[in-house]
Parts: sequence; structure tokens; C-alpha cells
Amino acid sequence: MRDLGIVPQESKRRVQSIAENGPATAADELNWLATVYRGLAPSGNQVCGKGNPMPLTFATSSAALLGLSQAYARYAAKLRSGSFLGTATAPLIVHEAQTALETSTVLASAASGGGAETPCRCMNVHLKLPGNRTFDLWQLPDVEAGTLAYDLFVSYRRHRIAPIFHEAGPGNSPVAIEADGLETECLPATPAEAEILRKKFRDPRVFDSVLPSLVDWRTERDNGNGRLRLHLAMAETTYSAVLTDNYPETFKDLRPSPGVLPRSADGKNSKLLTLSTVLVTADRKLLFAGRSKNAGSHAGLFGPAVNGNLELRPRDGILSDADMRGIPDPRRALAREAQEELGINLDPQQIRILGLAKFTVETERGTHLLMSSSHLAQTAAEVADCVRLADPLEGRWELGGEILAVPLPTEACEVDPLLSWLLHNPRLTPHAALTGIATVASQLRVKPDQLLRLASGDGDGTVPFETIPLKW
Repeated sequence: MRDLGIVPQESKRRVQSIAENGPATAADELNWLATVYRGLAPSGNQVCGKGNPMPLTFATSSAALLGLSQAYARYAAKLRSGSFLGTATAPLIVHEAQTALETSTVLASAASGGGAETPCRCMNVHLKLPGNRTFDLWQLPDVEAGTLAYDLFVSYRRHRIAPIFHEAGPGNSPVAIEADGLETECLPATPAEAEILRKKFRDPRVFDSVLPSLVDWRTERDNGNGRLRLHLAMAETTYSAVLTDNYPETFKDLRPSPGVLPRSADGKNSKLLTLSTVLVTADRKLLFAGRSKNAGSHAGLFGPAVNGNLELRPRDGILSDADMRGIPDPRRALAREAQEELGINLDPQQIRILGLAKFTVETERGTHLLMSSSHLAQTAAEVADCVRLADPLEGRWELGGEILAVPLPTEACEVDPLLSWLLHNPRLTPHAALTGIATVASQLRVKPDQLLRLASGDGDGTVPFETIPLKW
């Protein structure tokens, strides 16, 4: 690794860590690489390094990624030949060789998108709506251009932003879920703010989960298969950071300290990324699920049929949403959420990625959203019947008592009323509105100027939706 800019001392420490802590994954290896690799980005700046949340596979040039990939392939070959450590059959050596090959494959796959020098293809629609709401949609499907969905590539770094919990005051600070190689960046919180957060976490239904943070993203062409893909650079945040940075109501009753500017909740620190899927049923209905009064956010409204977050760490009763290499897999997360919340089985590969969005509304600001859809063999009524199989611990408690089934347009003349309904309906969460728009755009043409016109209108679109009671 020396010829790639990694000093021998760092390599020795890595080998010692593997020997002491057991087998690693490709994600572990890439996280370590991000802290020690000394290559430069095409801009001439340091690629990543310690304290930087940027994943190496997002920030590095294609040539450098290929060089690293080849180095790991050579390392795997040496391990398998027995020439490196004198044996090729010890379980740890066999596993390390496999990890090296998987790391090589991930690096090569990242390089196939063109690396950090790839110009970002960004098609943005910025919508201003009544009530100081703003929607941003990036890479909306374009049926005229033949872009109906995207592949997905995730670059991941174990760098977490979380509030500081001061010693003053009672306990009950959230307990961190740690991981090997984790870096933590502190989001400052005053003692008064920390106490408000502690009080929230005394509620037995609330815990400080680890959540995905969207550091950056781009659209690129995968030269390996010719497909367009969204490349997400992902790190970590926490629910306490999201309460601090995305939800203005968290500290609404707190008087500002003299000489201290009031906190601006805009999501720019936590960079929260959430996941949503609108289900399209066999009878061509878009499904939106009611949220219970106990839901942590947007209680009583209708959200996408599937909505949630990546599980970045395993916890009792829940596996992480990582693939076999340890890299977070949003499709896997959405399939898990569908089972937990609705009791239905989704094939992760049948989940269509439709683009990215960001929204700011009165109660939640600066949240990013990965939008997707999935087409089912069941009818809307059959989906409602599946809810009795939902997980009562992880998903069912968030559901209200009904779902909305909205006809998917078949003609261009039916698109405007539905888009207007999605943009202006106060009963929908922003996740539902945005993912609904993307789902419609994947079936019939939706133009940016069309959305701008409808966003500035009075929301007079009427849709013949059906309300279906859930069968418990």
C-alpha cells in the first residue's frame, strides 16, 4: 500500500486490529482507507482523511480508485497463495482474502461511475408553496427522455454528528450505539437544550437511533452496465441531532440566553436522509398510509405506504440494513419497513429508485428524501388485509386506521389534477407529496414548468380517492 500513499505504520496497525478484533467487512476496510489514504481529489484538495465525513469511494478520482482496487486484488492473491503469511487455510486468512476481493470489487464499481471528476448531472425543480413550504426535486423521472428509474450506488463513512450532552442536570442522556472505526463530530447543545432532549428520551417510546446523513450526491453513468445511477455519499447522524437541527418545535419554549443567537433549525448540520416508497397496486392505485396519533412526526397525516430510515447498526430484534459487504442498502431497508409497517413482502430489486428531494415545512426543515416506488401483484384491498401481519413492535403502532387509494392516471389530461392534489393537500406528509409526484412522473410526462405552475395555484385539483379501513 506504500506506493498508494498509505504509510507502513498505518497498514501494520490495521493488521493488528484485524488480529485482535476479528474478521472485517469491505465497509470496515473502506472506512479505514478513508482515514489513511493521502490521495488528492481532482480539485487538488485532500480527498478525505480523519475528521472528514466524506467517503473515499465518492471523493476519489477514477484512476485512484482503480489503483486501490488492483492493490487489493493483488493482496487477496498473495493471501490465497500462502506467500504472504505462510498459510492460506487459516480461517482468518481465508476471510481476509475474501474481504480484500470484495473491497477490490467495490472500489472498481465506484470507479466505473467516473469517480470524483464526473460532472454532477443535476436537474432541479424548486417549488415554493403556501405556508412557507418549499420542495426541491432532483433527477425527477422523464418518460420522454426514457429515464424511468435509476440504479443506486452508496458510498458510506462511519462519521457521526451528534449533540454534546453536558454533565449538568439529571442523567438519561441517549446511549450511543458504537462501532469500530467510528468518528464523532459534536453538534453543540447548551445545557438547557440538552436537558430538553433528556426529557424527550425519558419517554419509553423514544430512543436515540443512528440515522443516515446525506453528505453529498451525484448522478453518473455506470460504464459497467450503461445505466444511470444515483451515487449517494452517506455518513451518520442521530435522532437527537435531528431533533436539534431539523425540528424547530424541539426548543420552541426555550428562552434564548443573553448574547446567544437563537438556534436555526434548518437541517444543514444533520443532513438527515429518509426513505419513501409509494406502492402501485394491481388495480393501478397509489397507496398512502395513515399515521397514528402516536407517530413521532406528522401524526394523523397520510404518508407514503412505506416510509422510514436505514438501520445502520444491528440491535435486539433488528438486523442492520447492510449488504454482505457491510454497506448500507436503502432497498433492503425499504423492504424491511414494508414488512414491519404493512405486513407485505417486497423484493428489494423490484423497488424503483426515482430520485432525490428535500423539503422544508413548518414542523420539519431541511430533510432529504430518497424517493421510490414498487408495483405489486396485490390489489389495494388485499394490501389493507395484509396489515394484520405487520410487526406490532416496529411498525404497526405507527399506522392509523386507514389507507388512501388514489387512481394512477392513464391519460395526460388526468395528471394536472393529481399533481395539484399532491402539492396542496394538507392531509399529506411532504414525503407522500414528493414521492407521489415522482411516481406519477415515472409513468406519464411531468414537466418542471408544469409543477411550478401548479405549485403557485390554489390547489383546486380533485381526485376520486378511496379510503380503505385497515383490517387488524
